Amino acid sequence: MAASELDTADFQEGLPRWEAFFIPGAHVGGSAPGPEEAATSGTGEYVAIAVASRDATVGARLLAPPARVMRARGGTVVALRELDAPIDARALAETVRSRVAAAVGDPALSVGFGGPKKGATGAHLAMLQAEQAVAVGRAINGEGHVTAFDDLGPYCFVLGRPESDIREFAERILGPLADDRHADLVKTLDAYLRLHGSLNAVARELFLHRNTVRQRLRRISKLTGADLGDADARLALQLALLGRRALERLSG
Repeated sequence: MAASELDTADFQEGLPRWEAFFIPGAHVGGSAPGPEEAATSGTGEYVAIAVASRDATVGARLLAPPARVMRARGGTVVALRELDAPIDARALAETVRSRVAAAVGDPALSVGFGGPKKGATGAHLAMLQAEQAVAVGRAINGEGHVTAFDDLGPYCFVLGRPESDIREFAERILGPLADDRHADLVKTLDAYLRLHGSLNAVARELFLHRNTVRQRLRRISKLTGADLGDADARLALQLALLGRRALERLSG
């Protein structure tokens, strides 16, 4: 899809929980403008900035003038900006945080950013990354910071996609283990993967007997169908657990 074909449909898909969607100049939550109103005329490269604040309305007004597309949910607003020239995205995000925090009187205001990305698909991804960066960044580092999507470390391997996709992947890999009834087994699996398969280390960390750890691991293999001796299977399980933690941080 060419940048000139950018329209609201690109930014609504997979985001049913968003309370409002708008392009500057349109009414918040109102009817979507046509493709010609959303068309872009710059470089076709985008950066997205998400602001989490107690007053998202003011944040939206401050972000609107240079923004191509915006959407909001609760206390978070994300704005997509088309670039006319290469920029320092982190410096831009820091400037936005200082400006909006001062305007709303909220020193705990947090910002996340994604991009720069190219084209309509990249624009969609940049907005998703910005939203996830501000949510997970707040959970990890506390409020009042700027977080790039790339700052999220291993979470980058499971984020950058809709929450429904992350949840589906985790449930498919973990199988019945994803049920809350198996919290002890999940804790054991997490320790086993983090501690490089050392039964002694897992037993010490969880205050269990080695035989209990072995029994739990056999139960885990049975429930997931995974061979814990296989490196690829262990990696899939580790990513599934990471995805669950990412979802917890996003919902928090």
